[in-house]
Amino acid sequence: MKMEERRRFIAIDQGNTLIKLTLFEGDDPRESWRFPGESMEEIFSVVERWRPDCGAFCSVGRLDSRMVESLRLALDGRLLILSRSTKLPIGIAYSTPATLGLDRVALASGASMLYPGECVAVADAGTAVTLDIVDSAGVFRGGRITAGLRLRFESLHAHTSALPLEDADGPLPMAGDSTATAIRSGVVRGLADEITETFRQYKEHFGCSRLVLTGGDSEILTDCIKSRIPAGHVPDLMARGLLYIYKHNEI
Repeated sequence: MKMEERRRFIAIDQGNTLIKLTLFEGDDPRESWRFPGESMEEIFSVVERWRPDCGAFCSVGRLDSRMVESLRLALDGRLLILSRSTKLPIGIAYSTPATLGLDRVALASGASMLYPGECVAVADAGTAVTLDIVDSAGVFRGGRITAGLRLRFESLHAHTSALPLEDADGPLPMAGDSTATAIRSGVVRGLADEITETFRQYKEHFGCSRLVLTGGDSEILTDCIKSRIPAGHVPDLMARGLLYIYKHNEI
């Protein structure tokens, strides 16, 4: 059965802390869900309710073989497990491909699908933040990895004697007028500045035309960035990449 004949596709992204599910009808996202990593019952309730025809699975860590096999059975075998041997719709120019995170591959594939013929920078703002490049020829060129917001907040608290543990929720002044807002401004605006400057360097050296932000902390960072550079928020970029890879393999 060709992909065009199937109405429903489910993308399953197992991250460091959450599993994200996105249901597509054709090429259009219909619904999305986020669950803790151990919530197999909730995941299979979604599959049972919506009965997707096919799907793709990506994990940043160790695969849960029991979950994968159950998903494969639920989809009558039409489940692509993204691996280092999967045929890709993009090229990979990375000196250590065996260490390249599969999530970065899927995100680059999604960016290449959405913006064909453009050199795009992709910022995935989760536990870690990756700042990658997919060039105008659809080749992954590599990027940078740095600590995400939660790690930065926790590090300030853990490695100082007096600073409290804060988070990204709350006022975000340009200059904090309390310890809490100074920490929040330093962490959130500091990371936004880092991403902005990285994009400017990528634009100069590689010709990147736009920045795409995705991941759990991407919305707040996009708000801090979008007035300065051509940046957009695409929360389902990973899922789109998995759909693109699935189509390329035609399971």
